[in-house]
Amino acid sequence: DNINATRANRINKWVSAHTDYQSLMISVDSILQNISFGIQSDKFEDALHNLGVSIGFVCQRPDKEIKKGPDNLWGDVDGQYFLFECKNEVDENRSEINKIEAGQMNNHCGWFADEYGNAKCKKIIIINTRTLSYHGDFNDEIFVMRKSKLKLLKDNVRSFFKEFKNYDLQSLDETIIHKFIKPHNLDIESLTSIYTESIIKAKK
Repeated sequence: DNINATRANRINKWVSAHTDYQSLMISVDSILQNISFGIQSDKFEDALHNLGVSIGFVCQRPDKEIKKGPDNLWGDVDGQYFLFECKNEVDENRSEINKIEAGQMNNHCGWFADEYGNAKCKKIIIINTRTLSYHGDFNDEIFVMRKSKLKLLKDNVRSFFKEFKNYDLQSLDETIIHKFIKPHNLDIESLTSIYTESIIKAKK
């Protein structure tokens, strides 16, 4: 089992910046509560960024930082990237991903290819529907994270950090941190498979 030392090391840095377990969980909960449908998009994207950092990714917000590319990008773990387009402000009862949103996503995928070549990337649109409009097309394989899957991710992140309850946060070692990643489905294999669904194309 390959210990991803850099990932565990980054998690360790984030955790040990908190004086105790209680302040750690206050941080975790304040991130998680902003990762919800209906939350103002800048708050949501900021929280998704901080969530990625907390679980050991190197994160960017290209759209905010350079006015190009997706809302969020997580990377630098086992050569795997996660690209997110956040549509959490869209009405939860919307039936389809529209043509304009599909076009935006295609642009972001193009940006990623320009910047990172053929690096492995899971491309995710966070919206509460998995149906793509008949009039829209994706150039790449795109996945959807709906409300239930977003909740699953949040629950697993929270249970991961709860593991540190009986530890001294200042003297954690990477082996301990690494040991908790997989049981809470935060390993790369789980992150690329259990939190998203495939797209269904609408019929005419």
